Amino acid sequence: MTATKGETTKWETVRCLRYGALRKLFHDRWGFVLPDDDAGRDDLWILVTNVSLAAAEPQKKMRHVIELWAPWMSAEEREAYVRHVWGLDIYERTSTGREIGQRLGLTNADRERLKLWPFKPIDATDEEIAERRKTRKRERLAQKRREKGIRTRADYLADLASKPKPWEAEGVSRSSWYRMRDKVCRQLRRGVSPTIVIKEGTHLVPPSLGQPPKECIHRGGELVKLRQTTEAREGEKHLRSSPHVETDPVPSCSPDVQDSRIASLSNWGVAAKQISPELRKRYLKLRERFDALTDPRLGAAA
Repeated sequence: MTATKGETTKWETVRCLRYGALRKLFHDRWGFVLPDDDAGRDDLWILVTNVSLAAAEPQKKMRHVIELWAPWMSAEEREAYVRHVWGLDIYERTSTGREIGQRLGLTNADRERLKLWPFKPIDATDEEIAERRKTRKRERLAQKRREKGIRTRADYLADLASKPKPWEAEGVSRSSWYRMRDKVCRQLRRGVSPTIVIKEGTHLVPPSLGQPPKECIHRGGELVKLRQTTEAREGEKHLRSSPHVETDPVPSCSPDVQDSRIASLSNWGVAAKQISPELRKRYLKLRERFDALTDPRLGAAA
């Protein structure tokens, strides 16, 4: 089964990250040359097996690593070392981050100090590593917020506690106070005079005054009995339908108590009867000309 191009690129990236972490650790432990002992040869094995998984020219890279980190090894031994590593299966040359950390004896203090993230330490579990990773992320994000000028939550809460609380002075809850403020703002935008009601007083009303009687209704702010209203409507209907009753649209009233509107109704049409002499003459001339005309239909009938 051959790996795809994307998988090859992914594993090559992982291999390069591990190789960089190994170089950083060995430089911290040994300097630039590994010692010619069991510890040095064990570290050289980890380096060479890592390079043997390279995507391009792995044997050439293995020789270069041995010459660089183990110059005390002879050429014949170096070639035998390369042939031995290259003859192993790929699963024998591949190790996990936990296995490499145990073989190196990596502690969490060295891992945090040198930032050897591809390997896992021998004194921390996976859950502890994940929690420390979250802590580092929170600290990193907090540092970025401080650089942008964003205050901490402790400063925000201290500033919030020092601000005035007008809802306590009004005797209402914080949410109610903000709702009333929003309502006033909407009224001001519409041009309506705001009226703020903080508390409503409750007054008990006796049952006898709570509702009007059933035989009464509200009309114009007054109580009017239904029976009287019904009788008045029936009498008015009877008067309108009677042929013997003559109704005068303008009732006769004494001059002392006569209303000005009724007086104007009584003089309706007086101004229309006053015609100027010129209009009257023109009207008579038109009338004479009209009377002088003969109807052709009458002449045909004669």
